[in-house]
Amino acid sequence: PAGAIPFRTSHIPAIIDAAMREASRIGVAALTLAPVADRAGWSKSGLLRHFPTKEALQVAVIHRTAELFRERVLLPALAAPAGAPRLRAIFRGWLSWIHNSGLEGGCPLNAARLEFDDQPGEVREALVANWNEWTAYLERQAAKALELKQISTPLSARQIAMVLCGLAAAC
Repeated sequence: PAGAIPFRTSHIPAIIDAAMREASRIGVAALTLAPVADRAGWSKSGLLRHFPTKEALQVAVIHRTAELFRERVLLPALAAPAGAPRLRAIFRGWLSWIHNSGLEGGCPLNAARLEFDDQPGEVREALVANWNEWTAYLERQAAKALELKQISTPLSARQIAMVLCGLAAAC
């Protein structure tokens, strides 16, 4: 419409990255618009034009963090052959991510899974979808490793995936 303020998507990545850094520090559940606006160098009303609710910002943080995780953990591991070699590469990358994510409080997704485990809504749905996608991928790689007899264990592919998740969570 005439006189409407143009929507500039070039600002959105910087806002989401500022929100992700803030969520790393205080948690996704505690994330609010005012501190993110301050961190991004925006006014709260300016931020509201792009993210009309706290939940919209939280979902954007979930998606951006998952995207970064895939870029830094999964994509480099794809160079390794499927199965056990890829699982090892993923786990090494995952440990590196835990300790060197560049996020001062660590990965906001780990804490968010616990923060939202009993809270229905779009934030939880985004977390569950990302987590299910990730564990399904780990399970497929574990199944491949079992099929190729690269791993000898009485555990199922699902159990192997959960052990990897538990070890990463313990770190």
